[in-house]
Amino acid sequence: MTDAEESSNKSGESSTSNQQGGVMTGIYDLVSVLTHKGRSADSGHYVAWVKQENGKWVQYDDANTSLHREEDITKLSGGGDWHMAYIVMYKARLVSM
Repeated sequence: MTDAEESSNKSGESSTSNQQGGVMTGIYDLVSVLTHKGRSADSGHYVAWVKQENGKWVQYDDANTSLHREEDITKLSGGGDWHMAYIVMYKARLVSM
């Protein structure tokens, strides 16, 4: 058996299921962001922002960590000396069968 297999529901639409018994919804949740803060690729600083299981966001900046709200993450749009999203990671949302 593969990691994902196609199945059809009663309406004839196909969905993808995984080995854990969940069905992939095609909806993804943002779980982490790697940002670059600086004016050029040759200089600046990288910071990781990771969503915890409890829904809170933690900023990892070298040895320093700090808690942030979801609203803070949506403001990581870059510009000048502010953080710009460099890599974003998502997790597929599953529905139990």
